Amino acid sequence: MSTEEAEQSTGEGTKALIPAAQSVDLALLNAIHLWAAATTDAESACRRDLLRSKRQAVSSFFAQCGKHVGEVTALDVQCWRDALEGKGFKPATVYARISRLSSFYNWVMRDPALGLFIKGNPADFARPKCPKPYQTESSKALDDEQMSALIHVIREKAAAGDVVGKRDYALLLFFITTGMRRQEVVGLRGSDIELRKDDLVVRCRVKGGDYVGRAVNETLVRAALLDYLASCDRMNALGSDHPLWTRHDRAGRAGAPLSSHSFSKNLKGYARSAGIEKIHIHQTRHTFARIISEETGSIIETQDALGHKNLATTRVYIGRIAVKRDKHSRQITARLKMHP
Repeated sequence: MSTEEAEQSTGEGTKALIPAAQSVDLALLNAIHLWAAATTDAESACRRDLLRSKRQAVSSFFAQCGKHVGEVTALDVQCWRDALEGKGFKPATVYARISRLSSFYNWVMRDPALGLFIKGNPADFARPKCPKPYQTESSKALDDEQMSALIHVIREKAAAGDVVGKRDYALLLFFITTGMRRQEVVGLRGSDIELRKDDLVVRCRVKGGDYVGRAVNETLVRAALLDYLASCDRMNALGSDHPLWTRHDRAGRAGAPLSSHSFSKNLKGYARSAGIEKIHIHQTRHTFARIISEETGSIIETQDALGHKNLATTRVYIGRIAVKRDKHSRQITARLKMHP
């Protein structure tokens, strides 16, 4: 049974883990693919990236451990954790990888046959505490000078006629002017965009499963999107179910959807050219939040712009609220005739 066949199989996990006349390595790989597919939302906009990261995390553990699923102990997982931390992986990354290994074991243990041989989840005993959200350096907002420099680098590439530059320039404008999340932007399809006379409306599925429509009045965003689509002869993507953003590198299949991993890799290159040492896509959302909070001086308006249900989450994003602008004191003193 090939890996592709394993993903399409309707059989139980037991058949994937212990198939006749197959090596344990291939059986385990098939099981990992089945687990990833079974535990990932089929309608998720970031399904492709989630599947890849899940498979990679669990496969890397067993590649290092070298043991059968039923032989793994908490000490083996702890050694893996130590190795990850020794390589400089951030706490959130270490936690995520061990959590995925734990999920894999929970899935295996639910199998009627395999559950008889695996009595406990070894990952649960070695998993670190969940790190506080958005507290890493990669989550901090860029300042105006850094963001302007980054935009300039990508805009110059786009202006030179490079189709990847045009795509990435339009993508960055979507991120910085809407504050949308990574997969909300990268996962857009042509049918999610409604063009109007001077602006556009973006409809997408947001975190939590809700669908929202977001008006984008900045004409630069509309112009950059149309310039990109026209440059690669993909104007027919609008209104269709085709991905809005596609790959244009030699290694990629023509018309293949762009992954957030690919854009993130490009963004890091642009950042280096702009003199920014480290960058993460999510920083665009933090930068959006910073600018909104500084312009409005209102945490409520910032919360609404970000689409947060919890005000505490918004406070983490912006750290502090800038001084609210005075719009009324002069009218008040003039009406009361307080000036001599």
